[in-house]
Amino acid sequence: MTIAIIGAGMAGLSAARDLTARGQSSVLFDKGRGPGGRMSSRRMETELGLIRFDHGAQYFTVSDPAFGEAVATWECDGIVAPWRGKLVTIDRDGLARPLGVRSRFVGQPGMSALIRHEAADQEVHWSSRVVAIDNGPSGVALRLENGVTAGPFEKVIVATPAEQAAELLHHAAPELAAQARAVRSAACWTLMCLFDNPLPVDWDGARLETGPLGWVARDGSKPGRVRVESWVLHASPDWSRRYIDLPREEIGATLLTAFQALATAPAPNLSSLHLWRYARSGCHQDAAPGWSHDARLGICGDWCADGRIEGAWKSGKEVVRAACPAL
Repeated sequence: MTIAIIGAGMAGLSAARDLTARGQSSVLFDKGRGPGGRMSSRRMETELGLIRFDHGAQYFTVSDPAFGEAVATWECDGIVAPWRGKLVTIDRDGLARPLGVRSRFVGQPGMSALIRHEAADQEVHWSSRVVAIDNGPSGVALRLENGVTAGPFEKVIVATPAEQAAELLHHAAPELAAQARAVRSAACWTLMCLFDNPLPVDWDGARLETGPLGWVARDGSKPGRVRVESWVLHASPDWSRRYIDLPREEIGATLLTAFQALATAPAPNLSSLHLWRYARSGCHQDAAPGWSHDARLGICGDWCADGRIEGAWKSGKEVVRAACPAL
């Protein structure tokens, strides 16, 4: 029988590809309309042509040797490339210092390119939100939002943000649900802006220690992008949480005003606001990829690791090892 995976982000696709390598069939269900999730790229038609904004994950780093091998393959295939922009931290006094010398990689022409590449040879059902998991004697079935029941499947892996995993597993695997319930994700308000001319700053990305903004990046400085003055502004987690219900026009105006003060920026000729409710996965000391042999259910995701893209990739491999130890 086939193994089902709920969530076709980095963790779910990592698990699916590992299952394929072991000769085990799998099928993925994702509520999104297409590849990306929190690694999405927003496409906008402008007078300059099609512009992409990495409005979710900004880049990823490598520390694990196995993940490094995967990244090297993606780089050879032209799917990812190093981002060599100048990145800084701006402290409470407005002073900038280098963010660090670690290699940072991005998908090209957008972050979603990596998810699209990993999903290309997998069976993925997009726009398929799973609302319930039913465990029966013949296997595990999935109930979808549109009323369709998929399955039964031999096993199911849940690769969603912690809050969504806790809801899905509440009845089917209470111990896994409790693990997910202990984790809290952080929201993030994101403003995308396009300016006519280069802004007078000598850096391409900055992490801010105070104010409503937590991160800003010159998206056009990344490899494979159209070389325009496109910027992504992320509000800080604390600020996003505090003002998550504020009217959108007030959110956009506040973030833009803060950025204009930081970068001496004029009014943009294009802007768009987005709210990520589960932008950054919280970490919990007991969180780890888990498997319930009795329920035939498992969990994985960046929230099971360190909240990074590399952690999501590793968690998919780990849950497969637990689910299929004999393969």
